[in-house]
Amino acid sequence: MKKEALIWLNILLLLGLLLVIFEKNRPGENIYEDEALQHFGVSREDIIERYGAPDYIGSIGGPGGETLFYEDIKTLFIFAGDSNVVNNLEFFPGKEFLGVKVGMTFDEIVGVLGLPRDRGYDFYMDDYTIVYHFGEEISGMAEVEVWFSAEYDGEPTRRAQVFWKKYWR
Repeated sequence: MKKEALIWLNILLLLGLLLVIFEKNRPGENIYEDEALQHFGVSREDIIERYGAPDYIGSIGGPGGETLFYEDIKTLFIFAGDSNVVNNLEFFPGKEFLGVKVGMTFDEIVGVLGLPRDRGYDFYMDDYTIVYHFGEEISGMAEVEVWFSAEYDGEPTRRAQVFWKKYWR
């Protein structure tokens, strides 16, 4: 009986150590220090002043709003809900943020950011996704939610959607 208890104790200690290692690999509490995420709250005019004319301007159905796409920085700035400030972002292969690069596989991203909140097939997006929550969480809604998408689990990611949920609280 004592031998079994020691084995279980060692297993629990190992799991605790792995948890600490994964948590240390996660970005710090202030994710807004990341250069790409510093765009949250920036006005449409300031984005255009900084990056020039966008390569593509789109509109958002449903809540309304506008998107500005800049191919050279692999970024889509989203002004959802007829807002005049960036409240969501979308990044494409080659874009780096939070220590990862869009185009990495899910396993490579997990190696940097730690275990995701969710991982699997998303029928709505018709893609495989991993989801991370960062910052303060209120009623199950994270301050910032990041969705990485790939055609198949194990394939390179095709995009990362970053939702500034704090804006909508």
